[in-house]
Amino acid sequence: MKNNIAYHTDQLARYFSTNRVTWQQFYESERTVIEQLHPDYSQTILDVGCGGLGLALRDEFGVVNYTGVEINSEAADAARKMNSEAHIYCGDILRLVKDELREKSYSVVFSLSCIDWNVQFNDMLAAVWSCVQPGGSLVATFRLTAGEGCDDISRSYQYINFDGEMKGEKASYVVLNANTLIQQLNSFDPSAINAYGYWGTPSSTAVTPYERFCFSAFSVRKRKDDDADVIHYGLNLPSEILDSVNQ
Repeated sequence: MKNNIAYHTDQLARYFSTNRVTWQQFYESERTVIEQLHPDYSQTILDVGCGGLGLALRDEFGVVNYTGVEINSEAADAARKMNSEAHIYCGDILRLVKDELREKSYSVVFSLSCIDWNVQFNDMLAAVWSCVQPGGSLVATFRLTAGEGCDDISRSYQYINFDGEMKGEKASYVVLNANTLIQQLNSFDPSAINAYGYWGTPSSTAVTPYERFCFSAFSVRKRKDDDADVIHYGLNLPSEILDSVNQ
């Protein structure tokens, strides 16, 4: 298993110190899926690719038990300064699940705009899923297409530059075939898969062969040991995406 890219840019810390720190700054797709879960003060939260989500969840839902993971050291320091009550790990989640997080699990594991920014997408998805406790949920965002996906960073990438300039470090800009993603999630044998998404265009700092794709947020609930029901689907996605999916 390869490691993820350990970004060194200060752009992440600069951006996430003031953006995506209040509830309304999160995307409609993210808010919709999170509201369906309605997290509260009793739940434990793990946020992979962290920033101000802990503050937004605290203010909107009363969440207090928040742990973050961030591979960029400056962004991790910024997260600690923003939320002094949070527990922030600085490192690659692929390593942390084998060490510090090996014996831990959480009510809700978030990975918003993170998994699909990494070259080790499949390993990342399995890693974050391993941190979800039985009966808990994974909430993650993905870029979907009804056609062929792309996880080749030489063909689809984004400059980590929030000033809108086409320069700086490059992050993988993963676009997934919707059916492939659903089948991958099905392989985890969850009890439920819910999603909300809509068509959008690539970021202005992205280089990608796609003119549009579906920006989506998913919540995937881990099955309890005594839960033998079939998987429940609640996929509020564009018709073209749904028509390409074999549930």
